[in-house]
Amino acid sequence: MANVRFENVTVSYGNHTVLKNFSLEVESGQIMCLVGPSGCGKTTLVRALLGLNKPESGIISVGDRVLFDAKKRTNVPAEKRNIGIVFQDYAVWPHMTVIENVSYPLKKQRRNKQEIQQRAMHALEQVRMTEYANHLPSQLSGGQQQRVAIARALVTDSDVVVMDEPITNLDAKLREEMLLEIRMIQSRLHATILYITHDQQSALQLCDKMAIMQPDGSLCQYGTDEDIIMRPANRFTFEFIGVSNFIPLVQRGKEICLDCGEQIPFTQWVPAGVDVAGKEMGVRLNDVVFDRQSPIQATVTSRVFLGSEYNYFLTLGQREIRMQQSMLDARTFGTVSEGEKIGIRFLNPHFYDARKEAATV
Repeated sequence: MANVRFENVTVSYGNHTVLKNFSLEVESGQIMCLVGPSGCGKTTLVRALLGLNKPESGIISVGDRVLFDAKKRTNVPAEKRNIGIVFQDYAVWPHMTVIENVSYPLKKQRRNKQEIQQRAMHALEQVRMTEYANHLPSQLSGGQQQRVAIARALVTDSDVVVMDEPITNLDAKLREEMLLEIRMIQSRLHATILYITHDQQSALQLCDKMAIMQPDGSLCQYGTDEDIIMRPANRFTFEFIGVSNFIPLVQRGKEICLDCGEQIPFTQWVPAGVDVAGKEMGVRLNDVVFDRQSPIQATVTSRVFLGSEYNYFLTLGQREIRMQQSMLDARTFGTVSEGEKIGIRFLNPHFYDARKEAATV
């Protein structure tokens, strides 16, 4: 168990700089989810940690061990970094049994046979796969194969385990099960896990802390899932984590209006000091609520029942927005039919400028 630190790490491919002066610390014994859009540099950062990419500058350390230091020319070989890795495609060898797959890293380290057997069985016990020790991967489900891959990452008592999109290839039910498995394994072993994904929902379910990377490779925000959902650092975080509506604002005399193809007076509170010129309001789907007394009127164009909630598409002026109504709200307020015109209110709005920079609120 150890923390992971990236200090001013810069990585380039040719003339293209993917990461520039990137800094981040993953706390010891936690699951930290690194989230960002495709191409933002998540995999590049992981490869630098694993020793598969050589940064141009910066320091990478795990606990008290410095794995890379550009100034001091320190660069620990990949095989000596003591970091477990679980890949998206499992990467289990089809011609080896489960226990042979898990034992492989120990054989490469030339451990004695008795130690290899004990460690491999202990790792399989952690992922509840001991009864499948002599099975071939072809005899296992996708979820079971992924547990084998996790056991292989744990077998060498790695200081850190990196999981790179480990559940993407599983169906929805297995994804849910594997998220619970990963959390249970981490709780038993107190391992430090760096979990890489573009799936925000999985990250929210799993992480202790979340780091959001922007498309340019910079770190946008680092914090708990509650911090990121309730207190987004900027428009990118607000838009990337969860589905949101963005509605332009316009000043009409002394009146603030929603610019929806037609100007709709917006009588709700707007924070002092926010100049609405060029600004837009961001609001999450479950923060749009029905209110028959509201002067802001929208027409329901579509209603879909999703089991635990209703998903609505509304026409506001000439603009389409979305909202979600929980079953509790549906029982209290009632549902609204397609084609019906009804008042709506916006809860917890955020205000950003049209150039996608956070407004000062």
